[in-house]
Amino acid sequence: MKVGEVEIIKQVVKWRECEGCGRPAKYRLTFLLEHFRSNPASKAYQRDDCSWSSDLDVYSCESCKRTLSQAPHGYDTGCGIMPLKKFKHMGFYKVEISP
Repeated sequence: MKVGEVEIIKQVVKWRECEGCGRPAKYRLTFLLEHFRSNPASKAYQRDDCSWSSDLDVYSCESCKRTLSQAPHGYDTGCGIMPLKKFKHMGFYKVEISP
């Protein structure tokens, strides 16, 4: 690419899928690393309010929410369950397609 050239990028917007069954997700489950306030690897390191912080996001449908809300190994208990109906912007992601 040279200076002054125009680059056109095509993207398609998609909705997140449940990581348990593949159906459209209804929830974003967030997890923080163990000892997140004192762990420099965590995004909540030395933060007072870590309610919006997340080291791992898991997307779930209604029926898989209970099983997917258990913290994976190395992560603290679930930080938050956010309904995507209320926070739609969290359910979208973009995939680049060739022009």
